[in-house]
Parts: sequence; structure tokens; C-alpha cells
Amino acid sequence: MELTRSSLCGFLLEEGEEDLAVLIARSDLPEILDSERHAPALAALGLEEEELLALLPAVSGDPNTAGSLSEEDRARLKRTISDRWAHLVDVWTGVRGAHS
Repeated sequence: MELTRSSLCGFLLEEGEEDLAVLIARSDLPEILDSERHAPALAALGLEEEELLALLPAVSGDPNTAGSLSEEDRARLKRTISDRWAHLVDVWTGVRGAHS
């Protein structure tokens, strides 16, 4: 089944999985994901195949539909991911709180 990386990340953010959403958003995966073909790469980032299969009904749909996310939602998602990425880098480098 195909899904968009942005819809997956948006859903993960809504579910409180900010770190995982950021890792997926910053990965080299394509914007259109195939749940079978990209399952190993997603598992390597921390989204196990069973979890992905459980999420599919919530994030699937036609990935070619232009209106899947509004411009405002896209901007909010991008901002959230950027902020969370900065936080993760701070934690990983021991800076913590420099970008809070």
C-alpha cells in the first residue's frame, strides 16, 4: 500500500511520536512510500512492520491527491519537525536546551 511520508509523519506527531516522525522526515526515503518495499528502512528508523501495518488505515489514501495536507498544515509540520530535529541534535550533542 502506498502512503505519503508527510502524512505518516503528521500522524506520528499527532500520536506523540515526535522523535520517530523527525527521523522519518529527515531520512532519504521518498515522499511516496510503499508499505512493503520501504518497511525494512522504516524499521531501521524505529517503526516496526507491525506498527506500520497498524497505522496504515489512518495514514493511507491516494498519495497523489494534492489536497492531502493544506499549505498551513504543511508549514506547521515543517516547523514542528525542524524544531524537534534541533532538539534531538542538542540532546545527542549534549547541548540540551540551546534551541528551546
